[in-house]
Amino acid sequence: MSVTTNLDTYGLQQALKNLQKIDPAARRALLKDIKKAAEPLVTTINNRVPGTPPLSGMRNNGRTGWKNVKKVVINLNTRKPRSRVGQPGVEQVSVVRVVTKGAPVAIADMAGKAGGTQSRAAIERRRPNFASALGSRLGDASRFMWRDVDALQAEAERALKPIIDKVMADAQKDFS
Repeated sequence: MSVTTNLDTYGLQQALKNLQKIDPAARRALLKDIKKAAEPLVTTINNRVPGTPPLSGMRNNGRTGWKNVKKVVINLNTRKPRSRVGQPGVEQVSVVRVVTKGAPVAIADMAGKAGGTQSRAAIERRRPNFASALGSRLGDASRFMWRDVDALQAEAERALKPIIDKVMADAQKDFS
């Protein structure tokens, strides 16, 4: 699960490639600046994740247990843009991805998003629905990652735009 910030930046991958050839230290510094600009978004999301398991069944050491909660992290994506079917010439790169690596946070965040009030297995076993129980304790689906992300995303994009514009200008100047 990830929150992706898209900037309308064309040629970023090539600019980063050029910067790597010219000054690898400057490229590393740029990537650190990008992470720093997106840090408020990550901090806000991490503060929303409860420290204790939201449901008693999540108190375990297994892969989906709350004892294995991994915080939300920033991934930088500098890969080549994918070509879009039906949209020739459109190249948009998701520069910053805010991702949760752990299954318990992803499950607790999105349980119940698909709709319906009860799962088929819960009906068969006559147990309370997992998503309903989470909803009563933490609110509707999209509890941590996507809640109020639009305002936070716009803020992160405003912080990232001058950094990316600078690297684009530097890379073009040095290779012109």
